[in-house]
Formats: sequence, C-alpha cells, structure tokens
Amino acid sequence: MFVKDIERLGLTEKEAKMYLTSLRVGPASMQLLASKAKIDRGTAYHVAKTLGQKGLFEQISGGKRPHFGVTTPQQFFAYVSEQKRAADEHFAAMEAMITDLMSLYSLYGK
Repeated sequence: MFVKDIERLGLTEKEAKMYLTSLRVGPASMQLLASKAKIDRGTAYHVAKTLGQKGLFEQISGGKRPHFGVTTPQQFFAYVSEQKRAADEHFAAMEAMITDLMSLYSLYGK
C-alpha cells in the first residue's frame, strides 16, 4: 500500500518500503525495520543512508543498538518540492536551448 505512490515521488521501491515501514513502526532497530519492510538487513543500512542523504531518515538514538526512523512527512514534502524546483529549472534551461540544439542537429541533414 502506497509503495508505488511513494516511488512516483522520487524514491526507489526499497526506499519507499523502508520509509512507509518506519512511519508505521516508529523508531526501531535496523533489524526490525528491515524485517518489517521485507528487505535484507545489509540492504536496509544502505537504504537508510540514501534516505538520510535526502533528509528523510535519521538515527534516533545511539548506544549498543541505535534506533532509526523517518523525519516528518513535512520534510518529505520539502524534498519533493525541491525536486520540482530543480525540474522546473532544467525545463527552463532546455526550453532556452532547444532552438540552438535543433540548429546543430539539422547540420547533419536529419
């Protein structure tokens, strides 16, 4: 449930599973999150790292067995908003270049 929806927002399938599992379970050990998300524990650490780089996942506590969890859904909204802003910039840049690119393309008689 929701995995495909979350994927459409820019996460991989495993990132979406980890994100949703952590929302449902709350802060937990990586072993528990991996088990509930049905992904390998080693992969779960990698997924947690990539989610963390996106600002969507964090280590909650230290100690012998640290717990991990998602940041607020508002942070996810901010991530998606930033992706949209970047895509809009790319679109504007392409729009400004398309005529010149088509001119170069036409040099080869295609």
